[in-house]
Amino acid sequence: MFFECDALIIGGGPSGLITGSLISKKGFKTIVLEEHKEIGRPEQCTGLVSWRIGNIPQELVLNRIETARFRFGKRYFEVSSPKKMVVIDRTGYDKHLAVKSLESMVEIKTGERAVGLKDGKIITNRGNTYLGRMIVGADGPNSITAKLVGLKQPGNVLFAIQCVAKGVFEQDVVELRFEPEFSKDGFAWVVPLSSNRARIGLVTEDNPLPRMRILLKKFDLEAIGKPVGDSVRYGIMNRTVAHGMILVGDAACQVKPFSLGGLVYGRICSEIAGEACVRALEEDALEEDFLKEVYDSAWKKTIGKALKKGLWMRRFFNLIRRVPASFVFIKTMSLGLLAGKILDPDFLEGKS
Repeated sequence: MFFECDALIIGGGPSGLITGSLISKKGFKTIVLEEHKEIGRPEQCTGLVSWRIGNIPQELVLNRIETARFRFGKRYFEVSSPKKMVVIDRTGYDKHLAVKSLESMVEIKTGERAVGLKDGKIITNRGNTYLGRMIVGADGPNSITAKLVGLKQPGNVLFAIQCVAKGVFEQDVVELRFEPEFSKDGFAWVVPLSSNRARIGLVTEDNPLPRMRILLKKFDLEAIGKPVGDSVRYGIMNRTVAHGMILVGDAACQVKPFSLGGLVYGRICSEIAGEACVRALEEDALEEDFLKEVYDSAWKKTIGKALKKGLWMRRFFNLIRRVPASFVFIKTMSLGLLAGKILDPDFLEGKS
């Protein structure tokens, strides 16, 4: 079947849904294609976010976090933020955004994955053909949209795995573990949902499953259900636009290079993406140079410095993890307390 619209969003995660809603609210016909059969499934995110996630229903807030503990074996230091982080129901958050999208007259088609591009039209796994004046690639770290139009994503890829586990946890403390047995060039995490349940996971350069087994066994944790895996890509793309097309969210590597969280940066950049698409459609200006000006340059101006700070932080922790005594030194010198006062969790000081 053939479908035509003003804006075609490839990917029904938060970035795609937010961008689509903003475009549709301005009266442009918008279609979202989501490869999975259900919005929000599988759940592949810790859901740990700052206040910059914006207004969400309180029932989606599962826990509030005051302290981040950086640990290497028995050595550790802690950082506390003046504003608490929150752990959200990620599946519920996606579904909440989907409802908002539907209210904005966005048409969501699940079970449809983009597989090809022919004569400017997107071909899906179901054999359907979609023609959008604007195409928004919000299809994650291995974006097929980027490949179809020749936009190169960074080669920095880590493999993540996560599950919910039973155990005994400090409810307001997130732990990041840097022991090499848990991760290569990454870290493991414990994000509590309550005093007896937490999201346990890790990111690593190699196969994450054996390391996940080690992590659960070492801390005597009982996994609830099967672990869910995904890949994470980070870095700064040279170009996130092509003629009549932009990338947003994980597809554009709008991800914190250190913590690898993408919800906050994705929300910020999705708003820029929505405004840019509306301008392009209103002015019938789909040229790459115009999209670079109103979108690519705009989002990089907003979070570009934060991305660079995150890359620096990643290099810093890759260095100190080689010298475990550094964790004790930072604690002894009270540098963690200082960091909590001067560092913003999103590296976006002064921005709401």
